[in-house]
Amino acid sequence: MEEKVSLLSKAKLFDYRLKFSSDFLQSGITNSILINRYQPYGGGSGPIQLNNGANLNFAFKVGVSDLMEDLRFIGGFRFGTNLSDKDVLFAFQNNRKRLDWGLTYYRSNVSNFYNTRFNTMLYTNLYQFNVSYPFDEVRSLRAIIGIRNDRGILRPYDNLTGYPDPNALAYRDTVSRFIVSRLEYVHDNTINPTQNIWKGLRYKVFLDINMPSFKTALNNGKATFNFGFDGRYYKKIYRNFIWAGRAAADFSWGEQKIVYYLGGTDGWLGPQFNNNPPAPDQSYAFQSLALNMRGYNQNVANGNNAFVINSEFRFPLFSTLINRPINNAFLRNFQIVQFFDLGTAWNGKYNGITRPGEYYSNGLVSVRIDAGGLGPFAGGYGFGMRSTLLGYFLRVDAGWPMKGVFKGQPIWYFSLGFDF
Repeated sequence: MEEKVSLLSKAKLFDYRLKFSSDFLQSGITNSILINRYQPYGGGSGPIQLNNGANLNFAFKVGVSDLMEDLRFIGGFRFGTNLSDKDVLFAFQNNRKRLDWGLTYYRSNVSNFYNTRFNTMLYTNLYQFNVSYPFDEVRSLRAIIGIRNDRGILRPYDNLTGYPDPNALAYRDTVSRFIVSRLEYVHDNTINPTQNIWKGLRYKVFLDINMPSFKTALNNGKATFNFGFDGRYYKKIYRNFIWAGRAAADFSWGEQKIVYYLGGTDGWLGPQFNNNPPAPDQSYAFQSLALNMRGYNQNVANGNNAFVINSEFRFPLFSTLINRPINNAFLRNFQIVQFFDLGTAWNGKYNGITRPGEYYSNGLVSVRIDAGGLGPFAGGYGFGMRSTLLGYFLRVDAGWPMKGVFKGQPIWYFSLGFDF
């Protein structure tokens, strides 16, 4: 007698691990830092736009993940308004087990990065491996290691005359390659009840080590080190009205250091730059910004060490005073901000800290005037407004240097993205 075969024995089990779906899809205008806040040293010229030389970028980013969100693939592309500045990002993250790990590839093209008469292009390629071990829901230890390659080229085009110039072909490309690594400890118990409003404490302490893979005329193959911390505390005052405080510092040392330019805000549209040349007896491999320091343009001070303190009172006006739901995003997220900023940057040891100064020149005479502030810190204060418009979180700040009570004209900052 023939044995009957059950239909269940022929059925295939559903394998949820092979089921991927769209995790997020983002497109629009941005000028935020995409992956890395360090640029190759540009010789002291500015203004500084980290990651990309354009004020505004058109971005597209998509992520897919499996059903349990253990595996995630991320891809992104953005380009500046000049169509020459581009960024490409591909990333894979594996969160199946307690020890999370991932792989990232990032490429950036920045036009006219170097201050020469010729048209220039900086190409950056970053191959990165990251791993994270969470101790609990709040604390984690994270590490990153990768290879960074920066290539600067002169293109046969004269920016002054506007005509092709083959003389640029006589100059060789400048190439640097670093083995980059970072170790950081992160503590984060904050919650985010609404846009730009946080409650709780978060901080991180980190160490960067950048080792050149070959010797050049600027370095003898020794590493560049950077130690830093960033701590932020958000205190509830009434409903979503909060006080936000931040203290951050970076200290760089080694054969080639990192130079930090103090001044401005995150995501500043159309930044301005002071004529404050870095120390000629120092050798720098990378450059970055020390933010926020409102009341001053970028480069009110510079050096391989930087320290910044920020204080903000964030008052969501309508959502705090009106005790009912607000459907309009602009009114719901509208905030009035009062801020104080203190910051400094200097070269060498701690005893080299001095009050930052601003340089003024008419071409014949240059004058240095001490910035307003407290002790060795430049200081700024003022007011700002934030809200959502057409899906973008916009910030407007008016900052005065700490030289009196609203003395003189403020510096206006129009910025994209959230505060610290």
